Amino acid sequence: MKRRAVVVLASLALAGCGNGEQDAAASSGPQLPPIQLRPMLDELKALGERSLAPDEAAQRTLREYADIALQLVEADTRTAALAERALLEDPGAWFTLEPALEHEQVGVRRRAAWLCGESGQTVLQLPLLLRLKYELDPVTVVWVADALQRLGNDSALLWLDAALDAEATRQDAGLLAIQALADRGVGVPYEPTWDDVRRLLRESHAEWRATGLTSRPDTAPPDPVQLETRLARHLITPNGTQLRPVDDARHVMRLAGQLAVPMLARTTHAQEHYVRTMPLQVLAELGPAAKAALPDVLPLVADPLTSLYAVRALGEFGDASVLPHLRPLLTDPETELRAASAQALGLLGDEQSRAALEARMNDANEVLDVRVAAAFGLLCLGEHPAAQAFLDEREAKQDYHEQILTQLRERLAARNR
Repeated sequence: MKRRAVVVLASLALAGCGNGEQDAAASSGPQLPPIQLRPMLDELKALGERSLAPDEAAQRTLREYADIALQLVEADTRTAALAERALLEDPGAWFTLEPALEHEQVGVRRRAAWLCGESGQTVLQLPLLLRLKYELDPVTVVWVADALQRLGNDSALLWLDAALDAEATRQDAGLLAIQALADRGVGVPYEPTWDDVRRLLRESHAEWRATGLTSRPDTAPPDPVQLETRLARHLITPNGTQLRPVDDARHVMRLAGQLAVPMLARTTHAQEHYVRTMPLQVLAELGPAAKAALPDVLPLVADPLTSLYAVRALGEFGDASVLPHLRPLLTDPETELRAASAQALGLLGDEQSRAALEARMNDANEVLDVRVAAAFGLLCLGEHPAAQAFLDEREAKQDYHEQILTQLRERLAARNR
């Protein structure tokens, strides 16, 4: 209860002053940049409530084109071609294509996905990403993923990779994957094996994960008003009580790459802590691709309400310049901050913290969360038999969360590849 009172008082102080006060827990390190928060919920709501729809006359015309292009209305070949061209050339094409992605007929959804890719309207990445979350038809998943990669979202390459596992989708996914790689200037063998295609897809996806930028050269930037409005709608979801919209928002933004980073960074300045929490979580999931948000995140190490999320994000960004601010947190009174800093120091390769991490791991009076995080941090620095034995012991004794141990081992394995 005492800690809760301190947190509430600190939150009020941060909200009430222009530059913010620095938290005592971070005072032993270098001075952090001042926290600058402002009310943002109403601002985000106003952005999200902007109407993006064309005028009524344009809507009627677009629906007529779409009905023919989506093959909901029969038409001769020439009429169908003209309607499709007119739809794809219209900047409002998204207005009819987006709802068609959720049509009850699977054939319409596939056709809509293909048309989205043909449209070149980059902002359609967002509804396509959401469609991937819910689409159950494997063939449609392939076409949605192909549309995404054509619009410059290379997270879709992993869906094409996964589709190579199934006989029903292997052929289509393979052909589309080879074309996607060629469009990115990736050298594909003349007669590639499935293993060749998968390796190249994963290498291209790894570049995407590191940068958040597509390697496809012909990707047009999204309409800025459309993008800002759509992201604002996602960013206000924590204000409600339903979990599904929040989960949808996180899914879309963490797969959007750098497309979402400027708005996420901007929202970390929200005075409403529940509004700035989700952007910090998504920035952490984006990792190095979100490094541009570092100046916005770093001051929040001193924020008692979101410091944990800030530390996690800084560890994932991969920028060692923040190490002096993170090292003192190994002795922070808050257990979660000690654990988060131990993991972050390891991810950032901080050899200077090796002895401190060993002390945390070997301290029998320390809580297990911190000891496990310290062992993980040590293994991030390289081979460490004692740290490996410590994690093996947790697994053998089953005295720690199995799922977390599995996730840490997977991260270490990926790091060492």
